[in-house]
Amino acid sequence: MKERIKDLYLIELLRLGARGKFIRVPTTFLSRVFGVSQQTASRVINLLHKGGLVDKDIINGVTCVKITEKGLERLRKLKRELEEAFNSPGVIEFEGKVFTGFGEGAYYVKKRAYRKQFFKILGFEPYPGTLNVKLEKKELIEKNRELRQMRGIKVLGFEDRFRTYGDVYVYRALIEDTLEGAIVYAERTHYDERVIEIISPYYLRRRLGLKDGDLIRFKVFLSQSL
Repeated sequence: MKERIKDLYLIELLRLGARGKFIRVPTTFLSRVFGVSQQTASRVINLLHKGGLVDKDIINGVTCVKITEKGLERLRKLKRELEEAFNSPGVIEFEGKVFTGFGEGAYYVKKRAYRKQFFKILGFEPYPGTLNVKLEKKELIEKNRELRQMRGIKVLGFEDRFRTYGDVYVYRALIEDTLEGAIVYAERTHYDERVIEIISPYYLRRRLGLKDGDLIRFKVFLSQSL
């Protein structure tokens, strides 16, 4: 059983009053509550019991269950995650160190087919190059991995006489709380999730006086507008 599905069943048992005391849960009743067959309802209780999430007993021939402290802590964690999600402003803050890349960014950003789409999506034509930032904190690397999976706003790839260019995905960004820009993820890249590439209408190295090894901070917006 998938872990998130277990959470849903635990929530239903919590609704029924299984916190801190045993409650009677005949499989005929549980099948209606869970919206599954009696056989599946019985299997669910056995799996939750095996995982230490509920205690189970047979009293007068009827199955009774109680959510364990482990199960309650799991629900508390889920509650915290939901509260964080509802309160999230849709902004992720990053910081990392500037480094000199392979020069791929400038090559791709100069392509007219990409530039036209960047302007349509972002409202600016980027300086012909990317600012390469290496993330060092584990939690930021993980957030970058998640962003890559979410993809962002799609910039369509294209073909010319010589080769095919892949799709690119962008998120709007604010660099050092002052300069607009975006982070870009190319489908074809040598960089892993430890690296973020930033585009901007400005030559960021000159505008911010950056050199390799300098720390830069920026905010990434999950929505399509600042």
